[in-house]
This record gives sequence, structure tokens and C-alpha cells, in this order.
Amino acid sequence: MGMDVYGKHPANDEGTYFRNNIWWWHPLAGFLTETYPDLTGDCTYWHSNDGDGLDADGAKALAAALQRDLDSGAVAAYAKEREEALAALPMQECGPCEGTGVRTDEVGRRFGMDQPRDPVTGQGGCNGCGGDGKVAPLGADAPFSVENVQEFATFLRSCGGFEIC
Repeated sequence: MGMDVYGKHPANDEGTYFRNNIWWWHPLAGFLTETYPDLTGDCTYWHSNDGDGLDADGAKALAAALQRDLDSGAVAAYAKEREEALAALPMQECGPCEGTGVRTDEVGRRFGMDQPRDPVTGQGGCNGCGGDGKVAPLGADAPFSVENVQEFATFLRSCGGFEIC
């Protein structure tokens, strides 16, 4: 699943279409709404694909703010702080194996995950945690990058307003 963002009145190809899969979109939308609430407030549903968006003036204003913060290094600093904060989160117990590293449920028994992972063959062990019994918190591996913000800013400059579909 992903978010397809369509330009309402694109000035060129760059303003026609922007897409992120759901894992990339939510961190981007969160960054935008947290960092630029005054510029993103006219779009109520950033985390939904129901057709909400910004008009041409709103899109250009957001593009200008993003470009300013890309140029100043503020977006890169945000990305680094986010990465460090996520890396510092404690690992959580794996649900499928209940933290044991092996799955004893029907699926685990059927597919050979009910034995500890063999370090030589890589066989066995829980497929949810790789046999470790621990997993990163949900969403901790959702990516955010300066490059993605730059691509969105480029889209915003030329889209003539947009709709998230």
C-alpha cells in the first residue's frame, strides 16, 4: 500500500505525481505536520489517502520552507536525531514466539521454526525475530531520508496544489 499524491495543476512532469509506500509516507507526513503545522494545517488527513491536500499557494509555501531547511541542514539534523532516537528504543518481545526464538504454534511446527536456528544452515528459529526472541518496536524501521524530502519539495514546487489518494 502507498500514498499516491497527484498534482492538481502541474506545471511540468515533476509536479504531476509523487508516491511513497506506506512505510516511507508516514515518517514524511509526520515530519511535515510536526515541523510546519502552520503550513500543513489546511490538509487535515495527511495519514489518509482520501483526497485531502493543499492548494497551489499552500504547496508552494511548504516547498519554500522545505527547501530552506534542506539548504540549512535542518532536515539532515532531523533525520539524524530521528535515527538516533529510534536506535535507542528498547527491543520488544517477539509476538509469534513469545520471546523464545522458536515458534511452537501450528505455523512454526509446519515450517520447521519450532527448533532453534542452526547457525550453519540458517534453518529453524522464529521467522518474526530470526530466532533472537526480540524485535524492534513497530515503525522503528520506517525510513526517513533527506532525499525523500527533497523529492517531495521538488514535487510541491510544480504541482499546483495536490491531493493524497
